[in-house]
Amino acid sequence: MQNCPQERLVTSKGYLRTMATAQAAEMVRVLEERQPGAAGRLAVDALDELRSWPTLQVRLVEEAQGDGSGCSVAGSYRDDLVPPAVVVAASASPGRRQFTVLHELGHHLQQTDEVLGEAVMTVDASEEFEDLACDAFAARILLSDDLAATHIEARGPTADGVAGLYRSSLASRAACCVRAADRLVGPGAVVLYTPAGIVSFAAGRGEVRPPARGTDQSATPLLRAALPRLARNPGDIVTSNSTTIEYRDGSRYEPLYGQAAMCDGYVVAVLTVHDPAWRNFALPRGGGWAPGGSSSWDCETCHDSFEKVANCSTCGQPQCPAGHCGCTLRAELLCEKCFMSRHRSHFSPGSKTCRECAE
Repeated sequence: MQNCPQERLVTSKGYLRTMATAQAAEMVRVLEERQPGAAGRLAVDALDELRSWPTLQVRLVEEAQGDGSGCSVAGSYRDDLVPPAVVVAASASPGRRQFTVLHELGHHLQQTDEVLGEAVMTVDASEEFEDLACDAFAARILLSDDLAATHIEARGPTADGVAGLYRSSLASRAACCVRAADRLVGPGAVVLYTPAGIVSFAAGRGEVRPPARGTDQSATPLLRAALPRLARNPGDIVTSNSTTIEYRDGSRYEPLYGQAAMCDGYVVAVLTVHDPAWRNFALPRGGGWAPGGSSSWDCETCHDSFEKVANCSTCGQPQCPAGHCGCTLRAELLCEKCFMSRHRSHFSPGSKTCRECAE
């Protein structure tokens, strides 16, 4: 693949996830162009399918060896080998191994196709974008649109719907979380926790940043109520009209509607800013970032870290030296043609394509 110098786009995390979903769809197209019918075969047994490819090798290793790439999964992609290798932790469950193999195949596709590679290189947070696209690609292969629609209605996912999707497929819990997050109606996250409330995996949509893997969410209102109740009665479904996401720097995202259910020994939760699928009517309400105890903050627009000094009086989020805050994100739209985040003034009323692309 030839890398050409070009302008890199600075985009919010929410739009990054939206762009990653579009990238995943293009990855499926590239896959089918290279290996017709491979998508169906990969969904049945990804390891077996990739072992038949002469241009790629698969290596099963101990988990500690396969988790050093920064990926959201226990695996890695080695493009320094000939042929390139997909490295997967042998100790993972069959469903998790399937997801990991496909995630790493996603890296291979993006790093060996010129169009996909250019899409990665034009994004400022290129590594995060590539990783999110790999998650979305793996979920799309494992869980077809028809199967996803059987358990997740147009109104969006419920916690028991995500659990049902897992039970009716060969996909991992992580893949089901990603697929469900893609079908959220508004900003939110689908999160998988251990029975102790520690995040095992999370996928987000829109402006809501999902909690980091390994963080303790047991003190949030939803899990504080759900963990003991689900331990006693695993078939229950627990809801909260005002829960939070806790971040490592002490900040929070609140308020969120939340629903939790058991998913084969884990707890899965759907968190959303508005229009939860399990309620016939939910009043719209404001929500956003609440500052924490740490003095450091990552700007969601320019991605620079800075020391928190003053919070915006409107959204309550710290303002970076360039003046960005939560209000900046709400004033931006993603152009469906160039995938650039632009201020609303760059769009005609009601249009999803910026004026520059429309000309």
